[in-house]
Amino acid sequence: MLDGLTLDQMRVFVTVAETGSFRAAAMRLSRVQSAISHAIGNLEVQLEVELFDRSGHRPQLTAAGLSLLADVRALLIKVDAMRARARGLGRGVELEITIALDPQFPLPVLGRALNAFRESCPSVAFRILSTPLGASFEALLEDRCDLAISGTDLINPAIELESLTTVRRAAVAAAHHPLAQADRPLGTSMLADHIQIVGEDPSALTGKRDYGVVSPSRWRVADNITKKTLILSGVDGAVCRSG
Repeated sequence: MLDGLTLDQMRVFVTVAETGSFRAAAMRLSRVQSAISHAIGNLEVQLEVELFDRSGHRPQLTAAGLSLLADVRALLIKVDAMRARARGLGRGVELEITIALDPQFPLPVLGRALNAFRESCPSVAFRILSTPLGASFEALLEDRCDLAISGTDLINPAIELESLTTVRRAAVAAAHHPLAQADRPLGTSMLADHIQIVGEDPSALTGKRDYGVVSPSRWRVADNITKKTLILSGVDGAVCRSG
């Protein structure tokens, strides 16, 4: 019996539930009220349940109708997403964009940008690569991503650069670290007396360069989580810019 279900019937059902009456649904859908009543009646026959209680002045969702409403809405969302994806294929829109992202870039900024993009292109998916420092440029040059976000100052004639934002960085240490107990402003010479936890640069383009490294004693780690954990554990280290 369910083979006779139509998307139109389901959209009418959702519209009646949202507007609260057959008349209001008819106005929203630019139809006559009898067509709305007919669509709901056919849907109820197909589902073999009563969706609305019509005994009062306004139709009220039954328990079955309220339960099925969420399922119908989910189906319509999937159908709309499929149609948007199909339109994107026809227009040559990228279905997935790969971004090579330096982990030092502020994630809230990225999240807001992706949310704004999704409003205009809901069918496009994103793949985010974690690529420290020059690794973002490498991924772009090797066609492993469509967009690279990096904090390095590498200049390459094959890459078009655009400034996105300024990221302020500071030296940090655990609360019980000697540097945190200092009673005077910290200078570079004081930082240089302690181990610095530095992010490893896996890139062949910039791997031999250090960014913001002030201490001759440095430990290199592969990711920010390890760096943060070592600092908070009380390791004799301060961290400035990743190097």
